[in-house]
Amino acid sequence: MAAQPRPQPPPPSTTPPLVPILPSTFDENHLPSVLHSDPMTPDQERSSRRRTVRFIEEAGQRSLRLPRVAIATATVFFHRFYAKHSFQDHDRFEVAMACLLLAGKTEESPKKLDLVIRECWKLRRRAATAAAQQSQRLSSTGGESPASMASPSSTEVNLDPKSEEYTKLKERVLLLERVILHTIGFELDISHPYKYLAECVQNLNVKRLLEYDPSSTPLLKEGVKSINSQLFQDLFQYAMNFANDSMHTSLCLQFSSSQIAMACVYLAAKYVNIRPVTGKHWMELLEGISVEDLTCISVQILELVQPKKGLEGSEGALKRVRRELDGLAKERGGSSEKRLKTS
Repeated sequence: MAAQPRPQPPPPSTTPPLVPILPSTFDENHLPSVLHSDPMTPDQERSSRRRTVRFIEEAGQRSLRLPRVAIATATVFFHRFYAKHSFQDHDRFEVAMACLLLAGKTEESPKKLDLVIRECWKLRRRAATAAAQQSQRLSSTGGESPASMASPSSTEVNLDPKSEEYTKLKERVLLLERVILHTIGFELDISHPYKYLAECVQNLNVKRLLEYDPSSTPLLKEGVKSINSQLFQDLFQYAMNFANDSMHTSLCLQFSSSQIAMACVYLAAKYVNIRPVTGKHWMELLEGISVEDLTCISVQILELVQPKKGLEGSEGALKRVRRELDGLAKERGGSSEKRLKTS
């Protein structure tokens, strides 16, 4: 009997495997920039993310006039890229340019490469010029000088589109766009908290499940028909603000967009003194999130925005929210501390 031919292995796939973006346990001590041979501290890594996200937002909103969802998508690309690569090996501003370029295409708001480079360069140059003027005053504080926002050459002259430097920059940005695509596993359908946030607020509105704290019910604003309408306008607006703030953190690497949305609704309610109606509790109203995850998300956002939003009180909003969340955890037989210590 003739020997059967040995089956041949299938040809290797030309499509790269999807890169896992949401690790089961997120540990900022194991990010590439922290494990680099010239390591950053976790605080420095976190600061680099936040400062570059501010750059992406300003370039996207004011200079390139991209829609909010495209800016958010660029931010997620940026966070995912630096979950796999280090700040030491890739210029964060050039990565930001590539993220804006790719996000514009992804969200059907494409911008020409020349425009992206020109506007980002001008923004970086303005920031560097302002930083240079302040560096002497800030050098004695021991903090980071804003001059670190730019390379030394960016404060000197405008970038000549015909120069060799400009040509090389275009090549680097285009190469980074391809590297980003491979890094994120060509996963371009990005989910953001905004959709889930709107659905949650609408559901709470229809079912009339929230009310202002009786001790702090505000006066009705001009043009608003009812206190209930005002309540949900306030809730939606502040929840959107917190969702925007969450983009400055690595939360998109740690939690789903729906979980982040639930935490933003909760924080918005706390900020404008809204509470569940009698007989209801927050964990009944917020779907798909545990007390531990709600605590972890809320604390990270509040640590970022507390000074900016003026949330300083006798005990501080952060302590008040933590105390309430700890109370919720105890009611459900758990503790919010465990998740915080491992995140």
